[in-house]
Formats: sequence, structure tokens, C-alpha cells
Amino acid sequence: MSRDTIRHWRHAFVVTVVRSWWLWPIVAIFLTYFLIMMLAVGQSVWFDEAYSIALAKRPIGELLALTGVDAHPPLYYLLLKGWAGLFGWGEYALRSLSAVLASLTVGIVFLVVRKLFTTRTALVVLPFVVLGPFALRYGYEIRMYALAALIGALASLALLYAYTSKKKLPWILYAVLVALGMYTLYMTAALWLAHAIWLLVVSKRKGQPFFKQRWVLALVGAVVLFAAYLPTLVHQLTHSALPGIGAPVTLTKLADISSMLLIFTPEWKLNTFISLAILAVIVLVSYLLSVIHKRLPKSQRAFLWFAIALVLVPIAFFALSSLPKPIFINRYMAHIAIFAYMLIGITVAIGWRYGRRATSGALAGISLVLMAFGVMQLSQTGNFVFERMQSPRTAEIRETVACGDQTTVVADDPYTYIDSSYYFSDCSLKFLSADPIAKQGGYAPLFDSTARIASSADVKTPTLVHLHWDGATALFVPDIRYVLLSSDTYDKQVVDTYTLAK
Repeated sequence: MSRDTIRHWRHAFVVTVVRSWWLWPIVAIFLTYFLIMMLAVGQSVWFDEAYSIALAKRPIGELLALTGVDAHPPLYYLLLKGWAGLFGWGEYALRSLSAVLASLTVGIVFLVVRKLFTTRTALVVLPFVVLGPFALRYGYEIRMYALAALIGALASLALLYAYTSKKKLPWILYAVLVALGMYTLYMTAALWLAHAIWLLVVSKRKGQPFFKQRWVLALVGAVVLFAAYLPTLVHQLTHSALPGIGAPVTLTKLADISSMLLIFTPEWKLNTFISLAILAVIVLVSYLLSVIHKRLPKSQRAFLWFAIALVLVPIAFFALSSLPKPIFINRYMAHIAIFAYMLIGITVAIGWRYGRRATSGALAGISLVLMAFGVMQLSQTGNFVFERMQSPRTAEIRETVACGDQTTVVADDPYTYIDSSYYFSDCSLKFLSADPIAKQGGYAPLFDSTARIASSADVKTPTLVHLHWDGATALFVPDIRYVLLSSDTYDKQVVDTYTLAK
């Protein structure tokens, strides 16, 4: 077959794909959903997810009151409550909400790229946003991160339509989405800052007065829509009872972010070969972006900077906000991750278009191989909690415990109680706490709870099951009435079974 024939068929194939462009994001959405749900199989609900479920089960008034004394706003919990009302409280039904939101985000990002550049560029981006392991991981988490990512993508799309048109409606929609983002996850502020910085720069280039800019009015409108919740936000910032698990954004943390985004592996587990491959991705992206920036028409350079800002500004935001007190956790990148994958795809597509085909091909090949490896790593790692170095196994533990009227299950502390509450909801589950639980922070749902016991003297059943943690001194100590029958360890979770002495 001649080169001309090959070129003809290749051109015909590309034309066919581009003409049916609307089909491919739909395919990508369904593929992402099924991939997420496959990865979700066998993942045990852990503390954060059990907390989400516990709040969603409360009446709306209590739900709002409890979120008001914790660290996150209420929108996701309300949505989860409505979703469970339709599809039930099974763990896969609950995880499917995040999976649907994460999958729709892939389709919206496609439209964002198409609005920024071309349909062909958007098509090239699709494999990168579908395979991104970090986004897939939080695509099944029963938390607000997938919703925050979808709102961020929708707001970015609305902003682009507003910026390129003279209509007011897109700006109104943008303001509403920004407010909804803040009602979902406060860390979406990192995206709104990226938008604001970009708009400030491009508006100055146009020479338009600052206070007459519609985007300024849109952001003011978003603040107005969120104003009713501002006192609650201030209270949460000054009274949060979250554990001190944050970290500063150092060079090591930046390396960790890169490795988690690309291969869902922390930097301390990297070998030399993988480290060089990740470094190659960073170098190739940087090189190609510099080339692209020079070659792009001035009218499109601003759009390239928009894509860059969605990644770099949030990282800078997290770094600066962690200076007074280390607060950064990798999962705060969950709603940003898809834009990092988007930027890699954009770099590959436009670099190829401008003749840097060997470099772009190398970037595409290395990135996709790393991300595919990352998906495999994710399938093995699952919802491993890196902050606690623990793989949740509560679902497996529940299968070994026979609950009934003759058995009391005692969680060693409030954390363990909430962590176990989803699977042990049909058991007589108690938790040890010498003092009453304050109506503040992550344990606020346990305020005035009848499940609290002060000592083992409060347990009367013939069988006692004690849930605690390996490597930590157990707080609950059964009294002399009970003798130990068995002790089993599941990763870091320990299950001790006692019976009354005869």
C-alpha cells in the first residue's frame, strides 16, 4: 500500500471521527462510569464516607445544623440524601452518585477544550481525562469531590461562553455555579481564584475598566448568593475540630502530587525508572507549552493560559494557604486533577499540530502508559487511607461478627464508631467515651448519643466484640466478667471477641 493511500485513509478516518464528534464524549462518559464502578468493587466504606452517610440519613434540619459545626458545607450531603431516597442506601448505589458526577465531568471537560481550541484537540484530550487514576479514585468516594469537580468544569465552561459572548445569562449561570461550588467544597475557591486571575489579566489586555467588567459583577453576585453561609464558614474556620493531618506544600509534596496524579503512587514508593518517566512528562509538557505559546495566534494564547491557570493557580493557592498552618491533603486535588489531565492532552494535541510530532508522541505515549499503570495500581490499592496508612476492611470484618440480642459491639472511640457505623448499623454498636461528645467537629453527630458508654460496666450481654486499632493502646478494657475468646487483625483493624466468664 502506497504512502498516498495510507495518507488518504488516515485523512478519511480523522474526518469521520471529527464529523461524529458528539458520539465520542458520550462513549467516554459511559466508559468512565463503568471503569469507576469496576474499581469500586470490594472497597470498604471508611470513616469519611460513613460520616457522609450518617449525615445524609438525618432529617434536613439536623443535617444542616451538623454541617454547620463541622468543616464542609451541606450541598453534597443534601444531594446524597435525595439520591439514596431514589436508589437506596446500598454502598454501590451511594458510590454510583459520585461515579455519575465524575463521568459527566469528563463530558463537560471535552466541551471546555472544544470551546478553548478545536474539536480535534478535544477528541485527543478524551483518553487522558478518562484514564486519570486520581480522578477515578475519587469518582467512587462517597464524598463531595466528584460534585466539586463537575461544578468546577461547568463553571469553567460557563465562563468561557460568557467571555466570548455579550450575553448576560452565561455570567448569571457562572455566578450561580461559583456559589454552588462554595456550598459543596470550600476548596473550590482555588478554581475561582484561577478564573479571577485569568479574567483580570485578559481584561487588562482589553483595556476595559475593572469595575465595569461583567466578571467582577458575576463574582460579586456569587458572594451575595453565598453570603447567608459566610457566618457559618467563619465559625468553621475558627472552631474546626479536624485532626492535624495536613502537610505543607514542599518540593517533596509537589513530587508526591505528580506521582499520585499520574500513577496513584506516593513519591516514597517510586523507583528510579518511574521517577524518570514522571520527570520526562513534566519536562515534555513544559517544553511543548513554551513552543505552543510562541506558535499560537495571540487570540488563542489567552485560552492556553486559561488551561494552565486551572492547574498551577490551585497548587499555588494550596502552598500559600499552608504557610500559616500545614493544611494540605492530597485529596484536596481531587476536583483539580481532571484539569491536569486535560492540560497534558491539550499539550499533546497542539504540539502535534505544530509539527512537534516526535515530542508530542513521546509525551502521549509516556503519559498514557503511566496513567494506565496508575489505574492498575488503583485497582490494587483501592481506597487506602494514606494519612493513616490503612486499608479499610470493615466490610470484611462485619462478615465475621454475628450480631444479635446477645452481642454488644464496642468501638474503641468515636472515630472507630463512625468508621464502623455503616456496616454495623444492624448491631448493638456502642463507643467508649468517658466524657460526653461536644456538638462540634467531626464527632458532632454523636452529641448526646445513646450509643456512648463510659466503661465496660455498661455492657450487659453475654458476648462482647471490641473494635480497635493495631499499634495503638486500646482505650476500652473489658472488666473481669469477660474472657477473651479470639483476636483477629485485618490490616490495622483488630477484632477481639469476649464472652462472660462462667
